[in-house]
Amino acid sequence: PQAILPNAALDAASLVVVTDPLDDSRVHAVRRFLDSGKTVLLVMKSIALAPTIAQIGQLGTLPAEEAADGNYALLGQIDFAHPIFSQFGDPRFSDFTKIHFWKHRRLGIDGVKGARLLAKFDDGDPALVQLPAGQGTLLVLTSGWHPPDSQLALSSKFVPLLYAVLDLG
Repeated sequence: PQAILPNAALDAASLVVVTDPLDDSRVHAVRRFLDSGKTVLLVMKSIALAPTIAQIGQLGTLPAEEAADGNYALLGQIDFAHPIFSQFGDPRFSDFTKIHFWKHRRLGIDGVKGARLLAKFDDGDPALVQLPAGQGTLLVLTSGWHPPDSQLALSSKFVPLLYAVLDLG
């Protein structure tokens, strides 16, 4: 079942995390949340979330596919100028190579006006993308942080990253 905060609680929240496809009424609530200048983090546990991302971002159709299975992917390029990653800009903290991503999704953001690629995997696929969405910030992580997808939640960088996402709101 889909869980979403009642309107009063949603209005008081700074961040909404979406991990499963949403129905139309929940998409509308998340859209209203973004229009109020807040932050939404969409965690793609599967390609089934692509239509929800497209609806929330009012992007039309957004192609997505599972990346080829292989050993693992690493974060290969990171935008340390962005507020989410700026705290890791110092060379002592900028090494993300110990975080393995077992699965990720390819999200077709080519041609999405205003899309900002915040991190790429070493194969060039988007890892974290900021998409245009009203007055708010719509972030899409193309891999989950649960163990079948990645080691992200086990990393010492996970909590600071989440705080940085929360600070955007």
